[in-house]
Amino acid sequence: YSTAFTPTNFVDAGGKLLKPMEGEQWEAGLKYQPADSRDLYALSVFSIEQKNVATKEQPTDPYRAVGKIRSRGLEAKADTWLTRQLRLQANYSYNDIRYTRSDDGNQGKRAVYAPRHMANLWADYHHNGRLQGLSTALGVRHVAGIQSDRANTHTLPSYTLVDLALGYDFANLGAKGLSARLNVLNLFDKQYVAACNSLEFCYFGAERSVTLNVNYRF
Repeated sequence: YSTAFTPTNFVDAGGKLLKPMEGEQWEAGLKYQPADSRDLYALSVFSIEQKNVATKEQPTDPYRAVGKIRSRGLEAKADTWLTRQLRLQANYSYNDIRYTRSDDGNQGKRAVYAPRHMANLWADYHHNGRLQGLSTALGVRHVAGIQSDRANTHTLPSYTLVDLALGYDFANLGAKGLSARLNVLNLFDKQYVAACNSLEFCYFGAERSVTLNVNYRF
């Protein structure tokens, strides 16, 4: 059980800041690790209630902190070593996020920006022999069920992205503590729409990005 609050920069008809958005969350789950194993499995369910959400009836109307949003869903995770060198990580989440109170009449509709389904699969291989110290990883991310507007008249197309990572531990070359990792997100530079707050205002997702991290542990 947890509570939270988020300050807002929206103002009311008198120009005063609205009350902070407040949240209350309940979560329950199970974790399981087989004996004498590095594998780990987890399953959890959650329910979140948010209140004082900024809402207005018409675009030109002032905001009021009277909106409410309810989020319910589940998360499943698996982290397993298929062999001594190959590690597989997978997770899936289902989210049902809806407006339970809103000035614009969209009570019961699903919230924008929030995917209904998200799934990730990540395979990490640690080489041995002459390539000891090298690790290669490939991942797939799938997102589906994002509403394009608060009235739920349209759903964005689902999209799947591929990520790549290469890592190297220089200990075998006499440089103990030195390691490097190259990460490539959206490997194939896929163009996709990531979110909308109405049918007129949508946002493209991130293009391909490449980062190189070098670490040294004393």
